[in-house]
Amino acid sequence: MDELFIGSAICEVTEWGDILLPRRFHQTLQLRSPEPVLLVGLHEESPCLVVFDRLYAMQRQFEVAERLAASPGGFQDYHRLRRIYGFVDEAPVAPDGMMTLPRIMRERGAIGQSALLVATGARFEIWDLAYALDHGPSDLVTLATLLRVGQIANEVCNVATVSPVRTSGPTPYPAQSGFRVQHLPALQPRHDPVGGRAAHQ
Repeated sequence: MDELFIGSAICEVTEWGDILLPRRFHQTLQLRSPEPVLLVGLHEESPCLVVFDRLYAMQRQFEVAERLAASPGGFQDYHRLRRIYGFVDEAPVAPDGMMTLPRIMRERGAIGQSALLVATGARFEIWDLAYALDHGPSDLVTLATLLRVGQIANEVCNVATVSPVRTSGPTPYPAQSGFRVQHLPALQPRHDPVGGRAAHQ
């Protein structure tokens, strides 16, 4: 399949290692492979995890085989082979796009409570967000910062659109002068005629 992972996102990671994949990433996985399983491994150079499907692993196998055939000395890249096939674990993906990072791979990648997902075509990377912001390459720091700012702005907008909860009880009267107004019962009219006492004297 020619479908590629495109884009980036910041995702929360639960204490069990669950990550809800961005919708675009999940759709790409469904188009690339009917199997709802991803493979999680270590990046060749960077301190992050790489995620790919079996199709990518098979393509890499063909690339290695071609290099072996073209190499007069019998090229053997055992380090690369271990990275592709040995230091890898399966991560099942639920129908809603929830992926569970294997515990060992999460520890090897030092992935904390927030992760930065960055697509790189046939696979995508998972970085610990704090590490990416503090120690990542400049382009990755810029990307993570922009995503984080956008995330905070969305959270603020969501809070602002929520209507305030009305408290139970009587509705307070508007205070105009600062004094509390107490309502008194209406006065009953008097029945004796005005000046009646003076007429009897």
